[in-house]
Amino acid sequence: MTVSLAQLRQSEGSWTGYKDSIVVGKDILELLGTSMYVDPMTIYREYVQNAADAIDEARRITVLTPQSPGSVEISIDPVARVVRIRDNGVGVPGSDFVKRLTSFGASSKRGFHARGFRGVGRLAGIGYCQELVFRSRGVGEDSVNEMRWDCRKMKADLRASDFRGDLRDLVNKTVETREINGNGLPLHFFEVELRSIVRHRNDCLLSPVAIEGYLSQVAPVPFSPEFRFAAEIASALESHIALGNLDIRIDGFELPIYRPHRNRFEVSKEVFDEFTEFELITIPAHDTGTAALGWVLHHGYKGAIPAAARIKGLRFRSGNMQIGDDRLLDGLFPEQRFNSWSVGEIHVIDERIVSNGRRDQYEQNVHYDNLVNYLTPVARRISARCRTSSLKRNWLREFERRKLI
Repeated sequence: MTVSLAQLRQSEGSWTGYKDSIVVGKDILELLGTSMYVDPMTIYREYVQNAADAIDEARRITVLTPQSPGSVEISIDPVARVVRIRDNGVGVPGSDFVKRLTSFGASSKRGFHARGFRGVGRLAGIGYCQELVFRSRGVGEDSVNEMRWDCRKMKADLRASDFRGDLRDLVNKTVETREINGNGLPLHFFEVELRSIVRHRNDCLLSPVAIEGYLSQVAPVPFSPEFRFAAEIASALESHIALGNLDIRIDGFELPIYRPHRNRFEVSKEVFDEFTEFELITIPAHDTGTAALGWVLHHGYKGAIPAAARIKGLRFRSGNMQIGDDRLLDGLFPEQRFNSWSVGEIHVIDERIVSNGRRDQYEQNVHYDNLVNYLTPVARRISARCRTSSLKRNWLREFERRKLI
């Protein structure tokens, strides 16, 4: 006799709590590292995001004044295939250094308005280098703590059929720590050093131009002082959002990284457009308050903006870090192609709208649905401008053609 689901639900018997210990296998490290961060460039987003949180904390406890720049230095040695990312944030106290950097999914930042809170971002580099080194000095400490992850050995053990250990065994086998003299090093800092970086996508991880182009879009950096709408956008956002802009510098570059927006941009070969109008967008929350604050820059809508311009698309940001990419909101437009004609950002304020683990989308809930519902008419208005501009250009082309007949 087949037992129905209804009968199973009505079965007698009481539930008991699960009391046995939980086994966390070594393969979880591969899932949290390589599988989570499939785009190699996201390692820069993760480490800059952690730097931004550390700098915010330094300002909160007045180690940095509001006027002190939050600094991130990126050093690249293409010959040795080494990258070092150092910030002037609060650092990690020596007493907490080992515990914090060998914990998994146990971040203390959840609920404290931090950008990162899942406790796995520091693992982003594991899949892309042979050694991963963390180095830090807490406020008021004399020595510097250092931790080295042997990623090459770790990957070999992950593949080895004869290694029967769990996550704890794998970490114990491949991670080393030490204290070093702090002479010549900043009074408080945190840095990550990726050694023997693996070649990916035309060696983009060691390309200063590629790194600058990526971080100019996703990181909390200021607009260029030459951008005419920079002050207007900042003024509108700062009433609701702590932008926390960073001074990010790459060795060999004269200027810090700025957002890619300029007054004028190239649409196609010898066809240029320029920004003429700034529109502020306020989106109410599902119940009370504000869910998001955004802006759109209007222009001539002469066609799809090329990816090389680094500005196309209506985009999401949380904590002034980009979530997803320029295609995330394609589906809101009556014709998806029109999103690539637009330029704008939506800064999420409602903390109930939470990004997923990969930060390529938000978790689906009623608060996110509310956000999308309010953005849909915005996308339609932009689409109407695109169609009108397209029709005008077609009419002009037809007029010019008839003149030649």
